[in-house]
Amino acid sequence: MKKTVDYRNLRGFNYTQPDAVNDRDFWSHYHHDVVDRDMGYARRLHLNSARIFLSYDFYKENPGQFLANVKDFVQTAWKHGISTNPIIFMGFRFREDELPPEGFMLEAGLRPIAKTLEDPSSWYIGEQYFDALYDAIGKEEGLLFWDIANEPGYTDNFVTWYDEEPSYVQDYQDRPDMEALRYRQEKTWEIVRHFCKYVKAKDPVHDIGIGNIFIYETEPSKTAELVDVIVFHDYCPTRKRMRDTLEYAKQMSEKYGKPVLDNEMCCIGRANPYDMSIELHDEYGVGWYLFELMIGKDMWSRVHGVVYPDGTVRDPSIVSAIYGFFRNRGETAIRSDVNQEDYVRRACILAQRTLRKARQNQGFAHGHDVEDLLEVCEFVANLLEGGELVPMAYPPTAKIAAYRKREHVDSMEIADYLTELIDMLKKACHVVEIQQ
Repeated sequence: MKKTVDYRNLRGFNYTQPDAVNDRDFWSHYHHDVVDRDMGYARRLHLNSARIFLSYDFYKENPGQFLANVKDFVQTAWKHGISTNPIIFMGFRFREDELPPEGFMLEAGLRPIAKTLEDPSSWYIGEQYFDALYDAIGKEEGLLFWDIANEPGYTDNFVTWYDEEPSYVQDYQDRPDMEALRYRQEKTWEIVRHFCKYVKAKDPVHDIGIGNIFIYETEPSKTAELVDVIVFHDYCPTRKRMRDTLEYAKQMSEKYGKPVLDNEMCCIGRANPYDMSIELHDEYGVGWYLFELMIGKDMWSRVHGVVYPDGTVRDPSIVSAIYGFFRNRGETAIRSDVNQEDYVRRACILAQRTLRKARQNQGFAHGHDVEDLLEVCEFVANLLEGGELVPMAYPPTAKIAAYRKREHVDSMEIADYLTELIDMLKKACHVVEIQQ
């Protein structure tokens, strides 16, 4: 019986083990206990599906271990109520003499085309790979649907697109040859279409989709007729642009009578905050997968990720958005006033007294100066943070916690920091002078 998926209600995440630096490293150093812990975090967040990047390179090196690890992941995730959306191909480079591409978005123009794209006689290798993968997890209850390839219009054509021309592109000769580009794109879509048909023939039970880098690839690739769900990625930097993309996705859904799904979104480094993306996708009824669940060692952790391995989070607004609660950006929003009960005045007076005591040489013991100063720092920091009056990329309370862990701290350094915090608080609350 064919598996039915409600794509509108998918609340998923892309997943890489947080101690892995890339996808191959994930599968070659797979840890069941880490996956079990992380899927527990996902369950607590009420997320319901994981998208995983499979590694043909590690499969080729150690097929038995790779397939065992993938099966363990699917079963472990499902134990927590998390389904799995596996990406079968990360590029089409499975010929024995295939060389991996070098570099990552470092040069303008086309990068070397995969030999596999030029040689259909080698495609049986990819078929054998999928056969092994299907035998391992094709009957698993936790398997949701197959993602044929991740961003195939990008990963195997290797084109660098620019919104603005980089300084080192000197003339037209340095730019991509559009005729060669179109040729390579069509070669890529030929193999994608082949594996859409092959996977559907092998597994008629599960749906297939393609993790397109843009929704606009749906028709030029001639794959809309072959897939069960139209999949795209979106990292739009403004609400208007995102609405335009979601409107287009809605048109594609209506035209082909198929659901749409965004299985990659959210990047703070692309002006694409999590709360904005989640809010608009929910509004349009489009299911989604965050990029990504964990904050770890890979190259994306500075701009992606929700949860640290210890269970703390990057930004509570992300968790709030996942639960369906969003910041009030309208006219009804009420600005915080942390001085409503005169606590700013109290904090300033306490700071003045503590600073005076710390600098007196007579009549005072100074063994507790650092502790006393940090206590007042925390008082002030909590007012600033509670009222959202200070940037939270490195919160004052984090700096205070770091000071408390240090074995030797100069009290005057803490006094300087307290003075800085008081100045910030007075300015934010429009306090000119404090009378004791």
